[in-house]
Amino acid sequence: MDTRVADQLRLRGGHLDFIGRSHIWIDDYDRADSVQFAQFALANALAHTAPGQLEVLVFDDALRGIAAPFQEVNSGGEKILRHINDLQELNETIKYLHEHARSVLNVIQGRTESLLDFRQQLSPKVEGFKLVVLSTIYDLLRDEIRDKLTVLLKAGPAAGVTFLIHSMKLNVNEEILNLTQLCDVEERTVYGNDGAARGQFDPQSADDLISVSRHVASAVANAQVEPVAFSEVQPLDAPWSQSSRDGISFAVGTYGTSTIEVTLGDELNQRHNALITGAVGQGKSNLISVVVHSLCQRYSPSEVEFYMLDFKEGVTLQAFAPDPHTGSFLPHARVLGLDADREYGVNVLRHLFAIYRQRMATFKAAGVQNIRQYRLADPEAVMPRIVVVIDEFQMLFADQDTVATTASDLIVKGARLFRACGIHFILASQTIGSGGMLGGTTGQALFAQIPVRLALKNSLAESHATLGLKNDAASHIRSREAIVNLDYGELSSNRKTTIAYADDAILAELRTAWWQQAQGAVTPPEVFEGEHRLSLHDDERFLTNLPSGQAMLGRRITVGVAPLAADFSTDVGRNLALFGTGPGHTIMLNAALSLLHSTPAAELIVLDLANDWHSPEHDNVRIPFERQLTRLGSTYRVVGKHQADALIDELVERAAFTTDDASAPPVYIIGFGLERWRSDTTKIKTLFANGPLAGIHLLGWWNKYSSFKAMVGLGGDNNFDIRIAMHLDHSSAREAFKQPILRWTPQDNRALIWDSATMSNPQLLIPYSRIS
Repeated sequence: MDTRVADQLRLRGGHLDFIGRSHIWIDDYDRADSVQFAQFALANALAHTAPGQLEVLVFDDALRGIAAPFQEVNSGGEKILRHINDLQELNETIKYLHEHARSVLNVIQGRTESLLDFRQQLSPKVEGFKLVVLSTIYDLLRDEIRDKLTVLLKAGPAAGVTFLIHSMKLNVNEEILNLTQLCDVEERTVYGNDGAARGQFDPQSADDLISVSRHVASAVANAQVEPVAFSEVQPLDAPWSQSSRDGISFAVGTYGTSTIEVTLGDELNQRHNALITGAVGQGKSNLISVVVHSLCQRYSPSEVEFYMLDFKEGVTLQAFAPDPHTGSFLPHARVLGLDADREYGVNVLRHLFAIYRQRMATFKAAGVQNIRQYRLADPEAVMPRIVVVIDEFQMLFADQDTVATTASDLIVKGARLFRACGIHFILASQTIGSGGMLGGTTGQALFAQIPVRLALKNSLAESHATLGLKNDAASHIRSREAIVNLDYGELSSNRKTTIAYADDAILAELRTAWWQQAQGAVTPPEVFEGEHRLSLHDDERFLTNLPSGQAMLGRRITVGVAPLAADFSTDVGRNLALFGTGPGHTIMLNAALSLLHSTPAAELIVLDLANDWHSPEHDNVRIPFERQLTRLGSTYRVVGKHQADALIDELVERAAFTTDDASAPPVYIIGFGLERWRSDTTKIKTLFANGPLAGIHLLGWWNKYSSFKAMVGLGGDNNFDIRIAMHLDHSSAREAFKQPILRWTPQDNRALIWDSATMSNPQLLIPYSRIS
């Protein structure tokens, strides 16, 4: 590990103490050589300190352009050079440096005299150095600023804060000057305050200085940052050895030589929920992984369970889902929402409220008030704490609609109420300061219940949103660092923590070991993948037990329930109408396959009014469908548009003779292109009305609702209890579902379904749009 620090500024014939040791004051008599020496010092500080270990803060209200040649130093991926634009920013920066110095001294804990010594003797991983360049007329600074600078000039070097001041010493208090190495520069010679020569320097051209900044940027970009290993913060020798009765604790990283841990659920400190924020690429997914694996290493699945939702790409949680090759999964996980959508998130929150009510009823019956008391009263009781991890949780409130309003109400109430029954939120986001519902009363009410703030590197605005208006610490840290604050962002509670590295090569072995240890005791988690196109095979465990005459139509967007099935009984109205554009063929054919699973003796007819069933464009649907029929031992027949009238005549006649005949096998007609019906509709309307009574059911697809209305006639829609909409315009959807104020936006891989005989309102589902 590169540990170089430019603690000396080497001159020909001498040197000056510098970074981490002492300040340098360059007396400015409006000579170019004083600016050149300041740039020489800055270039040396950057070039001779390990990449990424020095941050430079520049205040140049004298407009001397000291930092101008160094602008490219930030092109290495980290913001090493920061400009302080005005006196207000200078005042805020000085406040930050005060807190930074206090934080560093807390890390050192008096074990050495300075950060420089601490890094050399004990741990090079802790903290970096700050170089503050002040090019100004010092005597004209406000008294408030000068007073604070005096404190920093005294305490700064021990905490790694060094000043390079380029200013006239005229009227400056002698006490202030004595805190620095006062230099007068004349023709490449540096003189001390006593007039003695301290040494000589060679001024560098602008091109040379630019080259230095580029070299430093390249070194930063290529630097190998030595990470904190997960095993350094979380011992791996005693898995599942802790109880969650009194709360749960997890490790996140190191603060100096100490491991930083966070505890949720303890009654003493009353910290029950946590917030994680960080800009893109700053390690949010890594931090979530560290938290989850630390908890899983300490607590068994009977002590801690996870409900996890990801509203972005789902990558963070993918490793916890069942492996398609080995079958292994994270045994602590109960629900995994990969690529979760907002409706699913709301239903997970509703499910958690059901658990909350159930647990509170259990506590009441036992005469206790919370999970800790319950487990103290009955040490053998199994009641795991539940950790709800929601990545990009702000997406729940992305639109101003009923989903956002419901989500807001549930999550705010949950954060306040769930603590008693051992349910804790860990909410993560790239941005919470962009307004919307989180910028108003929802955010205020929610964050009032979240004392634990883990803030990765972010913008000034996001730092304020996470930690509070006076706390900008998250805007000053490096990648892979976080401000851990356990007191609602209170400035004095900041702990700048180096986050452990979640090396999946190690963590995957841990997950496998946990899975093997838990085999037979836990079931796989429910996995919701919002973009994954489902086939019946995905829900095969439900298909094998499907009651006779039922068709599985899709997966509900909720938790812990079976797929939505419709009963094609011998009652009036038990037909199905599918509206809109989309994967209608696969939706209808999967419904037919599920009916054949539940009712093997059924007769299946494909009514192909488009006359394209055997065309090559449908091979990818027809061939796997026929393959599935073969596996079931079933057959089907295809009726084209020219034979359609004869088929309807046949079925109407059959219905007249088999009504109420329970021994007659059911008939399912899958109708494609029904808007192309050109014959008289009298008999087919009769079939719509009377067919279900004889076990003859139509499952028909119309692209437009208006075509359906024209075909079934006035009141004929009552013969279709079951209605599904894919991509259908708003007005048609409202009419089809008899919901004048229906708010619904069509989406890919979603359908809206309503069974008027069994459902009070339409439900959103993921249809079976793939045959495999």
